[in-house]
Amino acid sequence: MKILGISCGRRMSNSEILVKEALMGAEEIGAEVELIRLNDLQIKPCTGCNACVVSLLEKCGSGDCVIKNDDYGFIEEKIMECDGLIVSSAIYEKSPSGLLKTLNDRMGPSHDIAFRMIARKQREERGITTGKGPDERSFKQRVASLIAVGGSEWDTLALPMLHLFTLPMQINVVDKMLVNWVGLPGSVVFKENELNRARQSGRHVAETLMNPNTEAKYIGESGLCPICHSKLVEIRNHDDNYPAICGICGVKGTLEVEQGKVKFNVSEEDRAHSHVLISGKFEHADELYKVSLKPNSKAGELPERLKKYKNYLSYSRPARN
Repeated sequence: MKILGISCGRRMSNSEILVKEALMGAEEIGAEVELIRLNDLQIKPCTGCNACVVSLLEKCGSGDCVIKNDDYGFIEEKIMECDGLIVSSAIYEKSPSGLLKTLNDRMGPSHDIAFRMIARKQREERGITTGKGPDERSFKQRVASLIAVGGSEWDTLALPMLHLFTLPMQINVVDKMLVNWVGLPGSVVFKENELNRARQSGRHVAETLMNPNTEAKYIGESGLCPICHSKLVEIRNHDDNYPAICGICGVKGTLEVEQGKVKFNVSEEDRAHSHVLISGKFEHADELYKVSLKPNSKAGELPERLKKYKNYLSYSRPARN
């Protein structure tokens, strides 16, 4: 049982202290633990080339990223080999570190569990034995705890965006922590309740992994969404209560007030479309097949139509020595 901690903050500051506390809790009950500081890595941004998706959905390949010469391969391997994940980030402008979003962009489509399941199934059905298919470690059950740390209550996107990192890989989030009012470096060490809570979170990740045949229990604060516990819900149309859409899992429902409390009601039919469920991920893959990746009937006209934009303006760039 291996649990990986990813710290997305400053060295020995609040988010790193809390992820270390959580790892200590996991280690107490027998987990092998490891820590990565995202700031130590050089990870290039995703270019949006779609090569990973094409590799999986059209070529039954591995979905490996074509960008090389950075540290992406290092952290990808660490995530693939771990059983549990604890991700902690400082909050910058209401959201986690931009480095985590960069990593999420690289891992999201390439590690989407539905895309990888489709590729594996097609390899089996077509009898493909050559080349490299999806990493089999992609399909093991894994769990995660998420910790967001901020100096105030400017935090609305922090936990949702941390959750999005685990979503494509189907990593089950069993806990979320939001720790505020710790703006000074290291000041969280004076908050015993938060330190104890982080240790409990790490223990819970390890205990969940030790009982694989028991349904994973979520121990964080409950949110509005009954599926992913998000508190972030978008009202899509100003004149209609449906659909209200969960900001994390995308499930549609209605917001209602019952006995003075706001409630997000989701039907069984809508529930199946949630992006944290395999059914919702397969639906997304099907949409890509039928819409986004379907060649346009006028594809032959593309080179001519692009000429208008290709020669319009030159790029402004800084001077280099």
